[in-house]
Amino acid sequence: MQQYFGHPESPLFSVYHAPRGKHGGDGRAVLICPPIGQEYIRTHWCLRLVANQIARGGAHVLRLDYHGIGDSSGRVEHVDSVRVWQNNIREAIEHLKKISGAETVMLLGQRFGGTLAGEVAQKRPDVNSVVLWEPVLDGLSYLKQLRAMHAEMLDLWVCKMTTQNDDVSEEILGSLYSRVLLNEVEGLQLNVGDIPQPQLIVSCGCTDSALSHPEPSLQKVVLDDRESSWDDLRELESAWLRPQVSRKIVKLVREMFDRLERFDALKTESRSAKVGAGQ
Repeated sequence: MQQYFGHPESPLFSVYHAPRGKHGGDGRAVLICPPIGQEYIRTHWCLRLVANQIARGGAHVLRLDYHGIGDSSGRVEHVDSVRVWQNNIREAIEHLKKISGAETVMLLGQRFGGTLAGEVAQKRPDVNSVVLWEPVLDGLSYLKQLRAMHAEMLDLWVCKMTTQNDDVSEEILGSLYSRVLLNEVEGLQLNVGDIPQPQLIVSCGCTDSALSHPEPSLQKVVLDDRESSWDDLRELESAWLRPQVSRKIVKLVREMFDRLERFDALKTESRSAKVGAGQ
């Protein structure tokens, strides 16, 4: 079900997937935080399928479009800080809690959506766990990757083309971003060890120490055997479909909820104590 929420002058678009199955909600709610730019387009169908499958397992699921992206209001080139998108996630958490009746939510973020979700989760006792699907850990490396693809794309045209790139804004793979925003993204680094909630990380063959957590019992890392295609220009306009790992994520999300419920961690008071203690 499509829904708009937030400020009437700048509403956010979302798609709500009602729970089905034996749990029928039971305080289980998942907010999906998608990538941005071209990756948002590529992964849209995959995240829709994942949302449907999680809902079929008995959880409320909300897919969010950030300000300036997808069907939400505004233009992406007017977004001048990642805080805008982080605040969108915070608003979506409150909206999902309201429509689901859940006290806490799970955040499932993919690529830069994982970076945003991880940053937001750190100070939210009403986030019970996070799923980070190939998250962007280093903003500078991420933008270098996108810019290299953009330059390669321009070289493919018969007539040499240029796109906007100045002190005000820069176009990258079809999206125009403000220079202020890009400068901020370049300085971003996600340290998963700072996230106090239980976490499931899905990585494409990366076992880098950057994914390690000081409390190993809080983290499960799943490796995707398929080769990464984020920096492959030939895959740029192809739908990003990973059925095998998607099914594994859906299964593990259900298992995470079962454990959270067993330890009474779906309640705000329980989460507040753990987040406050840095556990």
